[in-house]
Amino acid sequence: MRHAQSDVKMGNIEDYSGNAYLGIDSGSTTTKLVLISEKNELLYSYYGSNKGTPIEIIKQQLEKMYDLCGDRIIIRSSTVTGYGEELIMHAFGVDNGLVETMAHFYAARYFNPKVDFIIDIGGQDIKCFKIKNNSVDSIMLNEACSSGCGSFIENFARLAGYEVEEFSKLGIYAKKPVDLGSRCTVFMNSSVKQAQKDGFSIADISAGLSTSIVKNAIYKVIRATLASDLGENIVVQGGTFLNDAVLKSFERELGTSVIRPSISELMGAFGAALYSKKVKAEHSAVISSDELKAFSHTVKTTICKGCANGCSLTINIFANGKKYISGNKCEKGDSGTLASNCLPNLYEIKREKLKNLSEKQCDAARTIGLPLALSMYELAPLWHEIFTKLGFKVVFSDVSTYKTYINGQSTIPSDTICYPAKLMHGHIQNLISKGVDAIFSPCLTYNFDEKTGDNHYNCPVVAYYSELLRANVRNISNTIFMEPFLYLSNKLILAKELYKELHKYYNDISLGDVYAAVKSGLSAYSDWMGDIRYEGEKALSYAKENGKKALILAGRPYHTDPEICHMIDKLASSLGFVVLSEDSIPIANKNIKLNVLNQWTYHSRLYNAAMAAVDNDCELVQLVSFGCGIDAITTDEIRDILERNHKLYTQIKIDEVNNLGAVKIRLRSLVAALEERSK
Repeated sequence: MRHAQSDVKMGNIEDYSGNAYLGIDSGSTTTKLVLISEKNELLYSYYGSNKGTPIEIIKQQLEKMYDLCGDRIIIRSSTVTGYGEELIMHAFGVDNGLVETMAHFYAARYFNPKVDFIIDIGGQDIKCFKIKNNSVDSIMLNEACSSGCGSFIENFARLAGYEVEEFSKLGIYAKKPVDLGSRCTVFMNSSVKQAQKDGFSIADISAGLSTSIVKNAIYKVIRATLASDLGENIVVQGGTFLNDAVLKSFERELGTSVIRPSISELMGAFGAALYSKKVKAEHSAVISSDELKAFSHTVKTTICKGCANGCSLTINIFANGKKYISGNKCEKGDSGTLASNCLPNLYEIKREKLKNLSEKQCDAARTIGLPLALSMYELAPLWHEIFTKLGFKVVFSDVSTYKTYINGQSTIPSDTICYPAKLMHGHIQNLISKGVDAIFSPCLTYNFDEKTGDNHYNCPVVAYYSELLRANVRNISNTIFMEPFLYLSNKLILAKELYKELHKYYNDISLGDVYAAVKSGLSAYSDWMGDIRYEGEKALSYAKENGKKALILAGRPYHTDPEICHMIDKLASSLGFVVLSEDSIPIANKNIKLNVLNQWTYHSRLYNAAMAAVDNDCELVQLVSFGCGIDAITTDEIRDILERNHKLYTQIKIDEVNNLGAVKIRLRSLVAALEERSK
């Protein structure tokens, strides 16, 4: 009864005359549609599976809605949100696109103007938002796994031979809910089977699964330790929360009451409709009833040949001749969502510098290959200069693509390692296929000492991955593979260690030759890093002089790799950001308060980047690779630095999966939150 109080007034669409506002939520598995009146009454609503054909579902619902509206109702504005936002906008001429985090915020605020935390559990995803100063302050999404979402219970209900509604109701009255933990579906299957063997009833298992969803959301997505971590005014929404067993488990786990609106499953569409009312026009451009009769939609796929990415494109063609193209990573072959612009982008500048360096070769009898991965993305100018001075023709491996990963996949001993390390296998294969005389991939316990931390270690993967390559790449013996342990911060020690390694294979190279080459290489590296900082200063100045927002896309040097970052920098640029890298910003003018030992060079740069974002009024988005255990530390520290200085923290996890849907949600949510804060 308590939750029934959070309701929306129902209006009779057959009696209503006047203005109305349309909201559509095109989700990953479901489609929602809402039409509201001037007084926010619910005139029409739809919720159902999109059955893989959201366009057909929405067409059918618009036809039904128009039949009921007749000539009495004028749609003044329309808005679409959700994963299918751009497709639906192009298909039906919807006026506005709204990032789903803001749609859910507008809807939650309608039921509780003081809302400070929103959690939405849908069919395939979990979205959580903290609200501060009447705007979305931080966003948490489940990353790669749909366990703990609505489909999680639906799958088990079907396995047990129940409809999901009946299965869920059984859990409300369970006497001994089974503890199933909060693991993924694969392992949960085993736990459920064991529970059945142990004599637990279907009701106990249903209740246990509901609790599992809740624990997954609280402890793995939100990562809360106390109920107070969430807030005092919590609104829960999404179709999964219509399951009373899930709602009951959530309140029990937190030890507090929450608000569940009666239209929980429609909140995205309702928020979109409220936004439509906020930006109303004389008349909506959404497709009319007559135009729907001539509506058609065809789909074809192709491979873009505009650049080396070779993106797989999906082309949607509509009756009015409009096209919507998706699947692209750049502006070539695009529908306009990644339109090119002239905003400074340090990631693009760094890629261009590496391209120019790789083309800079001398004619020499002997060749040496450098794998363009991990630390080589930063140290390339050092090694290129050293080996060029020593009379080698330097050959870089080709820029990473997904094919690079596939070519080396069979030699990867563990799938839990980060994607940047996995790519190293393909780069070694690429150099072997080029027929180089030798491959150079040193082990570097320490990076350069930049005097910004307590020490200057490389992470173990960057430092020692070459040893793993020697042991696992079967045909590596077809060439000379050099993996010496070197120390970068002392040129005499570096020269002696490098000479010791080279002398094994090249007797004509003297220690004096190596020392002179090292001296020249260190100078080239210093100039290279100086150029990047100079470009960063120019980009910051450009942003300030032209009223643009600067975004520090903070990661590692190898996140410049287009296959690793999936061109997220270009997506950020298309949203109006001047894009900076963590190594291009000024050193912070104050000591950074940390809760951990600051002993890793790349991490020191991240902490400095967070402080620089505060000092220079920039935004920061942290790139994190799946499989990077050390970033469990950096993410908490960077969040702490930003939030105690009233800045927003955004994190993007990336691996071999290149679906940018969740990435776009995060970046657009950041833009929307900044706009709300500026009002």
